[in-house]
Amino acid sequence: MDHNRGEFMNEGNVTKNQLNFIKKLRESSMEREEKFKEFMKEKGKEKVEDLTIKEASELIEKLKGIKNEKDNSKEIYATGKQISFIENLQRNEKAEEITSEYLRNKDKKTVNFLTMQEASELIDKLKNISGIDNKNSIRHITEKQLEYLKNLLNTDEKRKIAFKYLSLLNKKNIEDLTSKEASVLIDKLK
Repeated sequence: MDHNRGEFMNEGNVTKNQLNFIKKLRESSMEREEKFKEFMKEKGKEKVEDLTIKEASELIEKLKGIKNEKDNSKEIYATGKQISFIENLQRNEKAEEITSEYLRNKDKKTVNFLTMQEASELIDKLKNISGIDNKNSIRHITEKQLEYLKNLLNTDEKRKIAFKYLSLLNKKNIEDLTSKEASVLIDKLK
């Protein structure tokens, strides 16, 4: 389900943050400006605003790949994967607050301006509060799943199914489930 949503979102218009980041990259060197013009011609686009989110991401990656005199070798921009992961971890207000605070402290407008090192630091901070166990990357049950399960447990029959499932997993209550286990239980109760 999320995959389809992601595909749909990739086809939307370029975001304001992407426009700002592309502008910053273009202004940083002539080589990047040339690569920008080449990319636009290749895509058959007149203006940067005509790009889709996916095309803009592709362009940003190409422009970030070109080093220039202003780039410090230790200041390599965050990868597309890091940025996507940070965005995926933005599942609650606490995560959004931590990201905003981190960006303010680093004097960055968006996550697109983070270096690889900064992105890694932010990911670690977000993983700590997003229910991801760093040792084995197991995500704990989400608030949404928990709420949905509580609503599903509206009959004795469903409560028995849930109790059996929890016993099988050696869990005392639904709050102890992982996200994956919660999904399985939701399917059993539907």
